[in-house]
Amino acid sequence: MPKYKRFNFEPRHYDPIKEDIQNRTERIKGELKITSSQSHREHIKSAFNNRARRDASSDFMQLLLIIIMLGAFGGWLYFGNVVLYVFVIIFPLYVYLRTRKFFQ
Repeated sequence: MPKYKRFNFEPRHYDPIKEDIQNRTERIKGELKITSSQSHREHIKSAFNNRARRDASSDFMQLLLIIIMLGAFGGWLYFGNVVLYVFVIIFPLYVYLRTRKFFQ
């Protein structure tokens, strides 16, 4: 007979023990996912809480840079392009000294 005309019946059996085992394993896998995501969340939270505070010197340097930039902008408004030329000379000097650990 052709394949499409053949009768192929696969009987289904109900096994309550097997179904119970599958339900338990799915429930346990779900619980493990929840606990792993909670532990991951706690790990991230503790990492943020335990991070080191920045040095006061870095805060001072940021403040100093802001003051210099605002001063350069104000000088440009008041004096013109001459202040920008001075700033172009001083800023590379600052970067050079910063890389040489002069300010730290």
